[in-house]
Parts: sequence; structure tokens; C-alpha cells
Amino acid sequence: MRRLLTMAMILTIATTAFAQAQRPFGSIDYVEGSATLMRAGKSLGEANIGDDVLPDDMLRTAGDGLVIINLDRSTGMRGSLTIKPRTVIYIRLQADATGPKSTIDLIIGQIGSKLAKLSGNPTLNVGTESVAMGVRGTAFNIATSVNGSILIICTEGEVISTDGAATLTVPAGRAVEKKGSAMLRLVPVAISSPETFERQWIGEEIEAFKANAPKAMANYEQRYSDLLGRFHTAFDPLQKSEILSKWIREDVAGVRVNPNDPVTMREKREMIGHIMEIRKILFIFERIYYRILELEGIISGTSMERTQLRPGFAVGDFIRKVRTEAPSLERRMYLFRYAEKLYGIRNAGGAGLPGMGGSDEFFGSDDDFFGSGDNFDF
Repeated sequence: MRRLLTMAMILTIATTAFAQAQRPFGSIDYVEGSATLMRAGKSLGEANIGDDVLPDDMLRTAGDGLVIINLDRSTGMRGSLTIKPRTVIYIRLQADATGPKSTIDLIIGQIGSKLAKLSGNPTLNVGTESVAMGVRGTAFNIATSVNGSILIICTEGEVISTDGAATLTVPAGRAVEKKGSAMLRLVPVAISSPETFERQWIGEEIEAFKANAPKAMANYEQRYSDLLGRFHTAFDPLQKSEILSKWIREDVAGVRVNPNDPVTMREKREMIGHIMEIRKILFIFERIYYRILELEGIISGTSMERTQLRPGFAVGDFIRKVRTEAPSLERRMYLFRYAEKLYGIRNAGGAGLPGMGGSDEFFGSDDDFFGSGDNFDF
């Protein structure tokens, strides 16, 4: 605990170092309600108009939150990204031989965008737990549901989507949905009212959850408890790592890192096992955790709270348990994301890990709750 608190104090200073060293992904053009930015393992508080959003930032909106980000030229695109209520995203930005590559890791919630290329061959990828999407300058909406289903609506251009078993191109005026272990399926959308279609789809997903709430909550409780223990076990060696403490000190001091330095390469070899083990667990655990918090708004004040998951332990007890554990758990999640970023800096840039070409791995977890298990990189 002392080490975690010490790191937290260091992270307060490191936030400034990050802001000075990176080109922004974009800047916030509009904020409505409550939205929080996380950077370098630390909360920056409420997002405000004019704030820069940097690569490796996390943005989280509350039930009344809405954020619109104008993309920076460094992305190779012009346009905006809209983060809708009850949404959690991580942002990546990396340059490669073909052009800037932006990646949005959509943990829960809904996003929308309208984009156009500036020059070259920039790309925007969006990843969820079961579908990855490649966008080449277009207007689209992407939504996740409380059941883990995915909806992609395209209103201009096209979106390429894959779930590991099939790849579908979503043209303008169409949508693709992915439900559970079912394959991707094209569905028609009224081009004049994609927002209405999305709201209806989310409403139907909520009703489907309610119809099977006891079984679904028992499943969430089992997976949460199992993955929480595994996450803490995997995280402890990282938290105690002298190398991580050294990396944070170097970041605070603004030290320029040479990825090919023998010391750096040795440190990476020692750290990669910890990072990969946590990443494999966190890929699905993070989504389960935030989905449980989302479900609280549906369950609170209803008879579902009293549903027994096991003798003497009801759904309401489980949600209160998750809420009690949330502050400590989130601090650890944020610190891991910072450690991952520091590794990426020492891995020739970007947030990627070995074998992924510097990009995120959306299908690399054996614990994928909804059955996908392959890697895809558009």
C-alpha cells in the first residue's frame, strides 16, 4: 500500500510531463454533464472545453455526460469523435510507414464520428471485446449493450468489421450487430434516424437482460470474483517492481529513452511477463467491471436487488461489494495502463507489445467472455 501511495504522488507530477511530451489526439470542443479524463494513472478531474486529449488517455462519461473531441492533424484526419453517456474509452495514436493510426478501445457505451482524411493513408480502428472495426474516413455510430452485444451503424462511407470468424463491410445506410456467440449480421437502418435506431436497439437489449437477469447476474458475479482474484495476484509483482518505479521517475524527469539501450532491453524482458499476464486478464475483466456499474442503474430500486445469487447474498449485496472495491481496483487499473504506456515508449514507441506491431490486441485473451479468441489488426 505504501508503494502504491508513493507511486500515486509521483503520478501527479508525471501527468504534466506527459502533456508536454505528446501531440494531442484532439481537443475537447463540447462537454455536457459529467465526464472525467484519466492520464498517466491519475484522474485529471472533470473534462472541460479546450482540454487536450492525448494518446493513452482514458475518457469516462457519466449517465448525463457527452463529450465531442475535434481530432488533431497528427491523426491524419479532420472531424470529430463523440463520446456518449455511460461510456469508457481508451485512445491510442501511432505513426507507421502507411500513415497515422488511431485506435479507440471501447470498453462500454457508445461513440460516433464523422471523419475525413487530410492526406496519406491514416486509419481509425475501434475495438470491443468481440468485434474490431476499421474505418477509412466515414460517419458511423458504435454501441455496446449490457449483454455484451455490439451494434455498428454506418451513415457515410463504410466500416469494415470482423469478429474473428467473419468479416463484413458495413455500407452507408446499413448496420451490423453481433449478439453473443452468433455471427455478425447485416441489418437495415433508416438513414434519416440512426440515433433512433440505436436507442431502440439499446432498449431492446436492456429488456432482454431483464428477462434473464438472475442468470446473467449470477454469471457476472462468478466471473467478477474469479477475475478480481487473478488480477490482484498478477498485479502485485508489477506494483512491487523496482523497474516500474524507475520508469516512472524517468518519465517525471523527462528522460529520453533509447529502446535499443542494453539496460532498457533487459528491463523490458523483465517487465513483459507481468504486463502480458495482467493484460490478458484485464481485457475482459475491465469490461465486466464497468458493465456491472452500468447495470446498477437498471437494478437499483427494483425487485432484482433482492434476487438471491446464493443463500444470504443477493444481487444488491454484490453491487454494493463492487462499489466498495471500486476505488482501490480503479487505482490499480489506471496504474497498469500507465505501466503499459511506459513499456510502449521503450518498445520503439506506441502502446503495442511484442508480436502486435505496435497496435492493440483486441482478441488476445483466453478469458474472452463472449467467445472470440483471435488477433486482428486492420
